[in-house]
Amino acid sequence: MKLKLDQKLQHDVDTVVAEGLSGADDRTVINAARSADRILLTLDRDFLDLDRYPPESHSGVVVFRPPRQGALAVAKFVLAFARSTDLRKYYRHTTVVERTRARVLDQP
Repeated sequence: MKLKLDQKLQHDVDTVVAEGLSGADDRTVINAARSADRILLTLDRDFLDLDRYPPESHSGVVVFRPPRQGALAVAKFVLAFARSTDLRKYYRHTTVVERTRARVLDQP
């Protein structure tokens, strides 16, 4: 899936495809994000496992759980979230974003 964020949002976006990581295992992807000091935006629920991916081991993970899985629906969901929040507050946290809320899982 390809997503494009409006440059007016002023986010520096990279993709696993651009980095040649298509098909790479989760550990490789999260390590690449960490080494570039990037928050990983994903649909992959495996990253919600705090034992395997504790917050201190990455620069942040945001897992999206849109109500519909079609490419356009997912793109709109992610874009709406990016437009409505300051992504910096998810830095070094594990967060799940649902239709009506964003929950930071590693905070009390």
